[in-house]
This record gives sequence, C-alpha cells and structure tokens, in this order.
Amino acid sequence: MRYIDTSKITIKKILYSLLIVMIPIICVGGASFFPYILRLPLIYATAILFLASFVFSDLKIKLNFPSICFLLLVSYIGISVFFSIDSKTTISLLLIYLSCATLLFLDLPENITHKIISVIYVICIVIAFSIVISVFIKNCMNTYFWFIVNPSRSAAVTSAINKELAIGSYSGFAREKAEAAYIMNVGIAISFAKYFSKSKFEKYQLFFTLVLFAALILTGKRTFFTIPIICFLVLILISKVKSKAIKFICIALIFVFCVFIIMMFFPNMANIFNRFMDSESMETMGNRNVIWKYMFLMISKYWAFGAGFGSFNEFAYKNGLRVYNGKWEYNAHNSYIQFLGELGIVGTILLGLFIISALYITIMLIRKEERSSRLELLYFSLYIQIMVAVYSVTGNPLYTKQILFIWLFSVGLVLTVRNRSTVNVKKLSVRESYNYG
Repeated sequence: MRYIDTSKITIKKILYSLLIVMIPIICVGGASFFPYILRLPLIYATAILFLASFVFSDLKIKLNFPSICFLLLVSYIGISVFFSIDSKTTISLLLIYLSCATLLFLDLPENITHKIISVIYVICIVIAFSIVISVFIKNCMNTYFWFIVNPSRSAAVTSAINKELAIGSYSGFAREKAEAAYIMNVGIAISFAKYFSKSKFEKYQLFFTLVLFAALILTGKRTFFTIPIICFLVLILISKVKSKAIKFICIALIFVFCVFIIMMFFPNMANIFNRFMDSESMETMGNRNVIWKYMFLMISKYWAFGAGFGSFNEFAYKNGLRVYNGKWEYNAHNSYIQFLGELGIVGTILLGLFIISALYITIMLIRKEERSSRLELLYFSLYIQIMVAVYSVTGNPLYTKQILFIWLFSVGLVLTVRNRSTVNVKKLSVRESYNYG
C-alpha cells in the first residue's frame, strides 16, 4: 500500500492546485447556474489563499509602478465609501477589487500559469462548439442541455434564452450572449498568443481559432467582434513574426472569404453585421445617450472626487431614470465616464496610470523577451488588456467580476515575467563580475 508523503505538501502547492481549478471557473465559467453562484465566493477564496500563502510561506510582495497605482485606486475606492450615494454597492465593489488586487502579486511558476491557461482554453473551445451546434439543433440548450444552462428550470432563464434566439444570437453553455462573446475573445487571445509566440499555427490550433471566430460572430456582439481585429493589428505590429504585411494580408483575406462563405449557408452569421446598423434597442450605441445624459449630469456635480464607486445606478434613479418603471441596474456602458463620475479626476487618473503603465511594460517586455513560453503569456496579457481598454468604451468590464479578474490576472503575469527577467539580469551581471574579477 502506497502512502502519500505529506512532508512534500506545502501551502504553495495547495494554492497552485486550487488556482488551476478556481481561476478558469471564475474567468470563463459563463453565466450558467453553478459558475455564476460560485464566482464571487471563489474570488474571495483566491484572496484568502493568497493571504495564507503570504503568511505561512516565503511568498513576497514586490511593488512596482502599476501595482502601486492599483493599490492607491483601491484605497481611494475605500475612501469613497464615506461619501458614496450608494455605500452598499461601493463596499461590495471594494471587496471585489481588493480581492482581485492579490492577483498582481501571485508570482505563479510558469508551468502552473500555462496549466491554468490550458484549462481556460479547453473551456472556451467547449463553449464555442456548444454555440455552433445551437445553430443546427433547434432550441438546443433548453431542450438537451438544460441541466447545464438552467438546472432549476427557471421560466425567466428559458425566456431570456428564447429572446436571444429570436434575434439570431447564440450563447451556448455560456447562457448569455455578451458573456459568450467575452469568453470567445479569451479563447482567441490564447490562440493569438500561441501563434505570435511561435510564429506559426498548428493545424488543430487554426481549426479551433476558426471555431472560436464562428462562435463569436454567432453571439451578435459588435464591440467584441471588433476586438480580435484590433488586437491582431496591434500584435502584428509589435511582434517578431517575419513578413508581417504579407502574412497579415493573407490571413485577413482567408478570414473574410471564410466568413462570407459561411454566411451564404448560415444566414444567422450575418446577425452581427446587421447589429452595426441597428439603433432601435436600448442596448445599441445609438440610444446609450439616454443613459449617458445622467452620467454627464453626475460628472458635472461630482467631477473632482466623485459620488462614490458604483453609485451611478442610484444617482440615475434619484434623478429620474426609469426603465419599465424600475431602477436601471446595468451601469453606464462606458467604464471611463462612469469612473469619472463615481471617483472623479482623482480616481480616473489612477486608473489611467495603471492601464497605460501595464500596457507599456507588456509591450517593452515583448520586444525584449526571447523565450516563447514567456512570450505566449505576454501576448495573452496584451490581448486581454486591449480587450478591457476597448470594451470599456461601450461596456462595463470594470464592473464585471470575471472580466476584472482575468484583467488583473493577465497584468499579474506580466509583472511576474518582469520580476523574473530582472532577477535573471542581476544574476548574469553578478556572474560576469565574478568571472572578470
């Protein structure tokens, strides 16, 4: 009989094992019942595990400019509790931001990080296939996979899925189209990272990337559809891939050709392009000025220090915004102007410094790094950072738990690579000094 050598079990190993399971569920679990209810407890659990690892192991906190900016931002969110219009929401968001901030200091080994990203990739691909098969099987999720998307058989959930299907949008196991579009982008981020770090696509990776793109188009989310295009352009400009222009043109032409061929056989794929011209619903850019009117009113009153983080919905309600005679619950659909209204110039400057410094460090590291394993992490992080920066113009990523979590996780990867690169340079310098001494 074999016995487990408990002496080899450490706090760090337990932390890493749990994170391999927890992080994918938090980031790409979707809006289905179990991932949805587990997401917030798992975010708090991540912070608790970090604190335990810090107290009981040799984990060290390494401060740098981006992490200092974010900690100052979290501190200011904490201060805003005392003058917030909606202090309950501010406290709730403070706890989430504080928990997610630990991701900037995790300092995960590369092999653990790659395992986490591999699990995330598998989940993204599975959800992509579930979206694609929904086109061929009528009401597939409600009929055959209800135990995943709606185990409680909620009439409200069934109705929400049917409404999406009625307008030609599919979400598969993710259960909600915006959630599905975000998850497809995470999958594409990993595909792009694999390609640009190795300057080639394996056949199976190319196939999975096409499936992820097809699934993304089927969600019908416009901004999320533009993000891979923007990211591809940025990545190809800063990458070390040879013959960039020729390869970009070839891949772009192949992609456009495939999209049009698919649209000929599956008209539902055209839904996303129709939405670029749509201005009838509250969800479209054309009518967001109804919401933004209250946001600019908030900024005019609280431009310096803000009205308290997460207080926009309450402010809009108190100033007359009604949706179906009730309170608007879905934020301003522009994280930048909402930050300005809720945290004023002070909080917005701290946010801007964090975003810009993280992007700058990532790009500089990509240009210097030679190891493909580290480049893959850096390209993945850059995609996620661009996704958050772009989506913040039309959506609420900074108020969405899973997007906030993967954003800080990706920045944490960059800071880890930077710390290790600095350590390696110092070791090399010491060795050279010793040799010449």
